[in-house]
Amino acid sequence: MITRSDLEEMTTHHLHERAIYQAKVDGDIDWLWHLLGSIPSAEAQLGDLDDSGLDVATLITTINDFIRADGSAEETLRPQYVDYLLEHL
Repeated sequence: MITRSDLEEMTTHHLHERAIYQAKVDGDIDWLWHLLGSIPSAEAQLGDLDDSGLDVATLITTINDFIRADGSAEETLRPQYVDYLLEHL
């Protein structure tokens, strides 16, 4: 069983990859939508996105696009990655 300490030792990028993979496997659209809303640069644009038409793949692509555009976003999301993985692993 993985612990918070184990996760805290991982790089933020590795946590991102694991959390996104787990959400994809679980089909967890709600968490991905919440994660997208937690990205400061995406928050202002959420009103333009229609969450009813988004699927897992589209959400993941959108999240990754925002993170590539704003390198600090991934670090901002680190606590959410850890919490999500603790709940789902």
